[in-house]
Amino acid sequence: MKTRGTRGGVLLSLDAKDTAESVRQAAVQKELLAGTVYIELAERTPWATLKALEALVADAGGTLAEVRPPGAVVQARGETQIVARTVRSGGRVESRGSAIVIGDVNAGAEVVAEDDIIVLGTLRGVAHAGAGGNENAFIWAQQVKSKQLRIAGALAQAGGDTKTVSGPEVAQLHNGQIILRPWEH
Repeated sequence: MKTRGTRGGVLLSLDAKDTAESVRQAAVQKELLAGTVYIELAERTPWATLKALEALVADAGGTLAEVRPPGAVVQARGETQIVARTVRSGGRVESRGSAIVIGDVNAGAEVVAEDDIIVLGTLRGVAHAGAGGNENAFIWAQQVKSKQLRIAGALAQAGGDTKTVSGPEVAQLHNGQIILRPWEH
């Protein structure tokens, strides 16, 4: 069993070799289990092992907040997700906070964030900022060539016009409509 500190408490990662007895004998400091505890399971974890760990947390006065499947990546609410690559067609980026893409978002790709979306490149795919209903969210990109932008519950689709904007653009919700305009520093 491995122990790692997280923002909200401690994460205990079980190994496939862990048993109820090995968990009881593990040298985990009782103080670490007194707060919020998250458990990440191994591929196959016996029920007795999980129950033993639950008892250790309860004895230490802690709270077992979550049991995660193997390899689960949980992002804290409101945390910014940074994607340091181009999001290719068919790709999807989801964030509980803001999303920053360092690269392009190609046509056929989608970026969904509960807060803002920033693309340090060309946005050709679908962008949905404020997916959780945040009407103050915005979409910023060095170049917007997307056929569809969404902010909260509003939707904007590109027309057939060819625009001549050079430089970054920002899309924001204004009176229930998405307004795309040049970004002024």
